[in-house]
Amino acid sequence: MPQIYAIDQTATFERLLWLSSEPKTRFGADVQETTKDGLPKWEVQLVASFRQFGRSTNEIIKVGLAAHHQPGADLGPAEPVQLVGFEIGVMDKKNREGQVVGAQVWYRCHEVWALAATGPRAKQAEAS
Repeated sequence: MPQIYAIDQTATFERLLWLSSEPKTRFGADVQETTKDGLPKWEVQLVASFRQFGRSTNEIIKVGLAAHHQPGADLGPAEPVQLVGFEIGVMDKKNREGQVVGAQVWYRCHEVWALAATGPRAKQAEAS
């Protein structure tokens, strides 16, 4: 059974708003994790707004991504964003004895774009 699913952001969320990004560190250490290819891993936090039981609900979600540079460095607080290559993963949550006691859900994407962006900001600045 598939355990990773592609997400249609516009069908799932009313909006996603940027909060922050931090290096993803190894458990119990201050060392930033990397992919097998050596690409640094980041954890971004977003406010996800969605409808549940006919009401608007907001939650903070953490989304993992790998990039050479800190994602969102040019994004402002609460700026609306789009997640490129947005996926959700589901895996078994196990206790210390290895017994399945539930499910754990995680999110990841390839890139984060400002919804108002028309292209990379560096190129926009050069054109001015």
